[in-house]
Order: sequence, then structure tokens, then C-alpha cells
Amino acid sequence: MTARVAVGLVSGELLTGSVTGFAPLASELPLNLDQRGMKLVPAERVAYVAFEGARSERVREPCERTRVQLVGGRTFVVDVPKSAAAERVGFVGHATDPSSGFSHYYFYEHGVAQRERDAGLPAERNSGEVCPPTLRGVPGACTAQAANDFVPEDPAAAAAAVAAREERRKLRLGQFLVESGLVTTEDVDRALAEQRTRKGKRIGELLVEMGVIREVDLARTLADKFHLPFVDLDTVEITAAALGALDRDLIVRWGVLPIDANRSSVTVAFGDPLAVDALDAVRVAAKRRIEEVLVVPSQLRRHLVEHVARLDAQQARASAEQFDALLADLRVEDIRAESEEEEAEGQLSREDEGGIVKLVNQIIIDAYRRGASDIHIEPNGKDDVVVIRFRIDGDCVAYQAIPGTYRNQVLARVKIMAALDISERRKPQDGKIRFRVADRMIELRVAIIPTVNGNEDAVLRVLSSAKPLPLERIGLSDRNLSALRQVIRQPHGLVLCVGPTGSGKTTTLHSALAALNDTTTKIWTAEDPVEITQIGLRQVQVHPKIGFTFAAAMRAFLRGDPDVIMVGEMRDKETADTAVEASLTGHLVMSTLHTNSAPETITRLLDMGLDPFGFADSLLAVLAQRLARSLCSVCRASVKGEDRDFEELAVAYGGAEVLAADFGVTPDTLRLSRAKGCEACGGTGYKGRVALHELLVVDADIRRAVSHRAAASEIRKLAIARGMKSLLADGVGKVIAGLTDMTQVIAVAGE
Repeated sequence: MTARVAVGLVSGELLTGSVTGFAPLASELPLNLDQRGMKLVPAERVAYVAFEGARSERVREPCERTRVQLVGGRTFVVDVPKSAAAERVGFVGHATDPSSGFSHYYFYEHGVAQRERDAGLPAERNSGEVCPPTLRGVPGACTAQAANDFVPEDPAAAAAAVAAREERRKLRLGQFLVESGLVTTEDVDRALAEQRTRKGKRIGELLVEMGVIREVDLARTLADKFHLPFVDLDTVEITAAALGALDRDLIVRWGVLPIDANRSSVTVAFGDPLAVDALDAVRVAAKRRIEEVLVVPSQLRRHLVEHVARLDAQQARASAEQFDALLADLRVEDIRAESEEEEAEGQLSREDEGGIVKLVNQIIIDAYRRGASDIHIEPNGKDDVVVIRFRIDGDCVAYQAIPGTYRNQVLARVKIMAALDISERRKPQDGKIRFRVADRMIELRVAIIPTVNGNEDAVLRVLSSAKPLPLERIGLSDRNLSALRQVIRQPHGLVLCVGPTGSGKTTTLHSALAALNDTTTKIWTAEDPVEITQIGLRQVQVHPKIGFTFAAAMRAFLRGDPDVIMVGEMRDKETADTAVEASLTGHLVMSTLHTNSAPETITRLLDMGLDPFGFADSLLAVLAQRLARSLCSVCRASVKGEDRDFEELAVAYGGAEVLAADFGVTPDTLRLSRAKGCEACGGTGYKGRVALHELLVVDADIRRAVSHRAAASEIRKLAIARGMKSLLADGVGKVIAGLTDMTQVIAVAGE
């Protein structure tokens, strides 16, 4: 059946036309626009659908008069059937004014900010209903009373809101700042030239980094331009109601901060008024009216860290309570005795099966939410508890313990999820689990290892499908960042990223690939597994068991017209030879290797049997890196360094004179950061990790040393003479910057 409708979007835009067979559960609304043809409107963008026609004088089911306020601030008063209270996608509301021109409405829940019963309203004052311009002139339509106490649907206001958002999208910031007198045309031209080499950077950020304009002046100017309140986050109290007003993932993804909330609205701080997509996403997710305020971006980033840390702490408490509840459901006073077959095979009883499934799911969900890289399940026999630990920021931390009675059931559940043999308990097994957490799919690599006394350990490596970080956000020093950018822009050669397992090598290479990823460059990657995905890259998963190795993948790539090739790891001489050959035939090749330092990487590859002359000609750079625990940004504070602190830094950096020359610090001026521990970091004083780097860029002298098989110590001396900073020295720079302390630097990069 075809019906004339008016469709209100969450953005405030109004569309009119007709629909055939309206289906609320459909993901798209097929709308036949007046004189413009068919348009598929995503249901997530629709706030309501108003159906044209005469209101039925008799609504057959019991209704309640209800006031419905939408996310854009518009209010309708309708009769809602009592049966609609339990609906999840949306609900129907019957028109209360026979002369409105509409018979009924369908309101999507994501478009509703507030819905409340209001039975005392007289019908003649309840006409807050939409009157699209294209329906004006229809007999009986759009006769809303001016005396209506509620906010009517004003097409002019809606059109103005849409126009305001479009103005933000189309604003040429550089031109606007020039007209405002804050910058010159030459400043903008320099920023635009820099922007072309630094993808993802907005021109405003670049002008601030260049020192042309102050961050606070830029924020205030944009606030005035778009008539937005400007707020100093350091002087505003973020209310308790704001803590749960927006989902954590939404806050992290869009970089927004709720600072106040009530039943009908949420006050949200934005750092960039030109990021209209962020505003639209928040409007849809909040299901309440959004009060937008503008803040200084650096302030926002700092407060975001604290806010997310509080959310994580809150989530950790809730998860612990939920885990305890799951265990309580499993425990019974008289534990069922296991038969020999169940003891051997780890079978699940019917009573316990559902609880074990929920328990294992909760372990995986908590590990993902806490940012764990690995889950360790460690049984200790029937009479002792099963210890579960997470590896977070490189360290193993205790998570929970469950009764040993359930050790076999838990391991059996993990094996079932990983499609392994639950009856095999004598040999190690490897598998994979694909698991959905909220709206994100994660992958877990599973290793089952038999241990003494008939136990089995399980280690699950959590591989979330992350997105690459921009090069400037992976922690490179200015010298290393500039040098690496120049290296990866070379048309051919070999670039290696080295370090132990879990040091972030793949993340760094993907950041480099993201800097090269455009329509003019063909990029192939061979990985095991594919942890980070990028649109534009052609990524393949190797399968050594069927002969599809890294070397085989590279040979295939060479027939696929590549510009850049990334190989997950140089595990053997064949892979290394193929990589060198590809780099010498006009391709840029990137790969990883498990070595301790940049100079040692060269000697390791030569010891594998590579031709020293071909290798020397192909090698462009080696980047060694480590991840050290960073100080908690919530509780860290700056303190005056002592003389012994300065001496320790000077020894690690190569001398007091060099330290003073590079960082301008003396024993009297040295300040360091200390973290005392808080709820956000679990009382440890550390949260997150910071990367330490050692970048060796090959020049003629180093190339000559490589071709003559020089020792690693000789290559190191040549590289340091040309500006290379060791991992330890780079760590000193991170300590002076207040990101970590020497204890953590020495733990991962001590020499």
C-alpha cells in the first residue's frame, strides 16, 4: 500500500514523498521523493515518519496521550497505544488533532530524546506536528495553533539548522582565518604545503603547530563564527550524570566529552566545530538533545584521558560484580562428581553448560575492554583454583580465579570455540576464535599446552581489528619522524622494523603504509595474522601449512604490479632473499625481524646467508623499537629532579654536556614526572605504553661497512656519529618529556 509521508531526519532535514509497504524493522526506508525519484534513506538517520490522511475517529486499542520530544528539540503530542511500550525499534503515535493533515506517526527510538505520559492535555492544544512546505495547500493540513505550549515543527528553523551544518562542512578555514586577520595568506600556503605531506592533519592544527596562531585563539574565533559557547574545561566541573551519558567507544572514536546531562539533554564538548560527522553521530547515539560547546583541543584530549579512565574503572567494577554473579550461579553445595569419561574429555553437564559459556564469554569481553593483549588460563588441578591472568601493557596482572572443579569445562569450551579436538589432552593444539564484542569483531589466537598433573593451559592472544595510527602519533622523535618520512618516500629499497614480540612492529609498519596509501600507489601486504586492515591495501593471510609462505606471497605480489610490499616477518633465508631481490627490482619492501637493535639486525641477516653486496645496496633503514609502560596521565605530577636523577639520565644519554645541549636541562632545572597511583591506573602509577625508537638510516659509509661484513659495534659507531639515538637515549627523551620514568626505560632498553 502506498502512502504519502513526511520524513523527519535526526539531522533536522525534512523529506516528503511516498512509501510503499512501510517496514519499521528494515535497515533502509525506500522513499519516492516528490519529482526527484527513489531514495533509500538509512533507518538510522530517520527520527520519525508522518503519514498523511484523516485521523481515525476511533482508535481500537487503548492509548495514552504522550508528549514525544525528538533529539532535535521538536515536540509532538500523540496518542500512543499501550501495547507500544515494549517495542524496541520504535512506536506508533496517532494524531490528536483531526485537522493536522496526518493520521499517525512512526517514531524511531533512536530519534526520541524524551517520551512522557501527559493525559491532561486538551486535544485542541496538541497539534505540534510537522507541516512540510510541499504539503502546504493540502486541504485541512498544517493547522497548528500559534498558542501551542509546545515547540512546533518549524520548517524554516529546520532548514536553517541544516544550512548551518552545511556551512560548517564547506567552510574554508584558511580563508576565514585570513579574513579574520589571525593569519596571512603566506601562512596558509605554508600550512597547505605541509598538509599535503601529512595526511589527516587539519589546517588549523598545522597553523597551531607552526606557531602562527594560538590554539585558544583559534577555538574562540571558531566559537564566535558559529555562535557556540566557549568553555574552559579546566574550570568546569564535569558532573556525575555525564559519566554514563555517552558510550565509551563513541567518546574515543569521535573525541568528544560529555560534561553535563539530564533527562532531556546532554552537554557535549567538541574540539572541532568543523567535524560535523561527529556531531551527527553523537545526536543519533545520545537519544537526547545535544547542547554543543567548543573547547581547546589540547584540553579536550587531556580530559578525555581522565574521563575514559574513570569509565574503565567503573566498567571494571561492574565486570567483577558480573563475574562473581556468574560464579555464584555455577557453585552448588554438592558439586557433581565427574565420571572418568567427563574427567578425560572435559564434557559439560546440562546444568553447567550455559553458565560456562557465559563465564568464558565474560573473560574474553573483560580482556578486550581492559586492553589486554593475552589471556592466560592456568589450571592447578581439581583441588586448587584456576588462575586467570591478563597481559596488560606488557605485564601479567591477576584477573580472577575460578574453582578447579570447572577447569576441564572451561578448557573444553575454549576448544569448542576454536574448533579444536576436545578429547585430545596430550598434544599442544593451535586454533583461532572469532568473537563479537558489541559492534566490533575480534580474533583470538588460541594455544592449548598440556602441563603437569593432567592439566592444560590456554593462552589466547587478543587481536582486535584496529585502524592504523598516523605516523606523528606513534611516538617518534622529531629527528626520527622526519628521517622515516624521507625513507619511505624512496621509490625502492628495504625498510626493516625490528624488536621482540609485542613491541608494536606491525603497528609502526601500518602507520608508514597509511602515509603512502593513496590512489597512485599499489600496496600489497602478506601477514600472519592480519591484525590491522586498511582500505586501499591489498592484504593477504599466509598459510604455511598449504605452502603459501611469506616468500611465496612475495613472488605472487611481483606479478601483481606492486609499488610497495609489506611482509609480516623475515623468518628464513628464502623470505629475506626474495625481499632483497624485490627491493633491487624497483619496489619498496617493508618487513619485521626479531632482533635486539638496529645494528644487530644487519649482522643477523648477513649471518643468515644474504649476499652482503646486494643487501647493502637494497637496505634503506632499520627501525628498532620497544614499548615501555607510560606514567598514568591522571595522577602523574611534575616534581623537581634530584642530582642522582640527572646523573642517571646523563650516563644513559652519553654525557651531561650532550644532555644539556639537546634538552636544555641542568641539575638545577631538571623536572621529572612521578605518578602516585589512582583508581584509573589501579594504584600502579602506570597506564598505557610509550614507544622507544632507534632509527639507523643507511648512507654511503654504512653501506660500505655492510658490504664488508663489519661488526655490529662498528656499524653502531657510524650510525651514532650520523645522528642515530639508541633506544636508551630515546628513552631518556621520553623521561624528560614526562611520559615515563627511567625504571621502565631500563627494563625494556637497558644496555
